[in-house]
Amino acid sequence: MILDDIVVHFLTYTEPLYIHLAVSNKVGVPFSLRGFGLKINKEKNQLCIYILKSQTERFLSYIKTGNNSITCLFTDGYSNESYQIKGNFIELKDSSEDEDLEILTSYRNGSLKLFPKMYAKFPLSPALCDIVTYKIDEVFIQTPGPYAGRTYSKGDENHDS
Repeated sequence: MILDDIVVHFLTYTEPLYIHLAVSNKVGVPFSLRGFGLKINKEKNQLCIYILKSQTERFLSYIKTGNNSITCLFTDGYSNESYQIKGNFIELKDSSEDEDLEILTSYRNGSLKLFPKMYAKFPLSPALCDIVTYKIDEVFIQTPGPYAGRTYSKGDENHDS
């Protein structure tokens, strides 16, 4: 398993957690979009990221003409502690389960803490989102400071600036 308890704890309990997902097409032109929640499958080294359906078609066009690589940046809204998690696209599916509503609501409520006026007017529901699943290959520390860009090692707590 690539994900250890430190990274899983960060991804699970950080609030607000900001997610930026990036892909590129066959000529290397990048496309970046926001994620609005996540599910973790630690045993399979997979992450599932919620994206807006309005961005799904463009996302898929980059995946189809690119190399299936996905990079996600996960950042704590208060401390800027950050991890970049790279991997390869597995699938895209509809969001519709009760669990999905709970995850999207939790993400929105966390974001309301820093941006109450913005997120109060921004609905999130399974009907508005799809789920991107990717297999994790590498984890990098992205927290600003001397360790930024370094490959994360299991149990590594040396990453604060």
